[in-house]
This record gives sequence, structure tokens and C-alpha cells, in this order.
Amino acid sequence: MYMGTMWVLRFFLYPTWRSLTPENVGDHFGVPTTLATTFFTVVVPLMFVSGIVLVWSEWGEWYVVLSAVCLAGILVLTYVGQQLIIPINKRIRAGDFDGPAGLTPLLLKWMRLNDIRFVGSTLTWAAIVWYIVAKGDLLGALE
Repeated sequence: MYMGTMWVLRFFLYPTWRSLTPENVGDHFGVPTTLATTFFTVVVPLMFVSGIVLVWSEWGEWYVVLSAVCLAGILVLTYVGQQLIIPINKRIRAGDFDGPAGLTPLLLKWMRLNDIRFVGSTLTWAAIVWYIVAKGDLLGALE
């Protein structure tokens, strides 16, 4: 889910957000980021718990590496979001920028930070898919 959100941002919303203005930023940036924050405030703790349970349940097996990558990914993605991106969200939603000239650089900084989450969420997704394929022996099932 996290990876899908980041891919939608990167490939479908970024191109349109380059042309946001102070007049339309609330509708096209503020509403989606507020909804995403509300949604992930519920989902991320569940992701943490799931990651911890996964690491604990695979302790002593090689699968623990993949589950640890997933948990580390969730930690890094949450840090980047909470500490670096959410403050920018709040500034943009509050109109705390100097007109159109100040909005564009702030949005570009926001996009660069979300590129980190784009890569991180993709790597986290790849690790969990690898875990599912290996654990379920899906490749062996295809033989």
C-alpha cells in the first residue's frame, strides 16, 4: 500500500503539482496530503507491529534478513515522513511561503524528500515480495 501511494505520487501527481499556485494548492495538495496523513497514522503502527512480529517469528532463520529489511524500511520511511515531510506539508497547507515564487521551491523540496520514500518503499516492497515468494516456495511450486 505504501509503495503504491509513493508510485502514484511520483508518476501521476508530481507532474501536475509543478504548476500549483497559492490559489489551488489547498485543493490539489492540501486535501490529498491531509487524507494520506490521516490514513497512514492508523496503518503505519500496524506495519510496525507486523514487522516486529515478522522479525521475531523468523529469528534464527535466513528469512529474518528479509523481514528485518522490511522493518528497517518502515522505520526509515516513517522518519523521513514525520521529521522531514510533514513539516513541509504543514507550511504549504498554512500558506507559509512567499507567493508563487516561494511555493515552487518548497514543492520541489517536498518532491525530492518523497523521492527518498519512493525508493525506500519500493525496496521495502521488494523485500516483502521476496520473503513471500521464498517462504511460500512459490518458485518451487511453478516447477
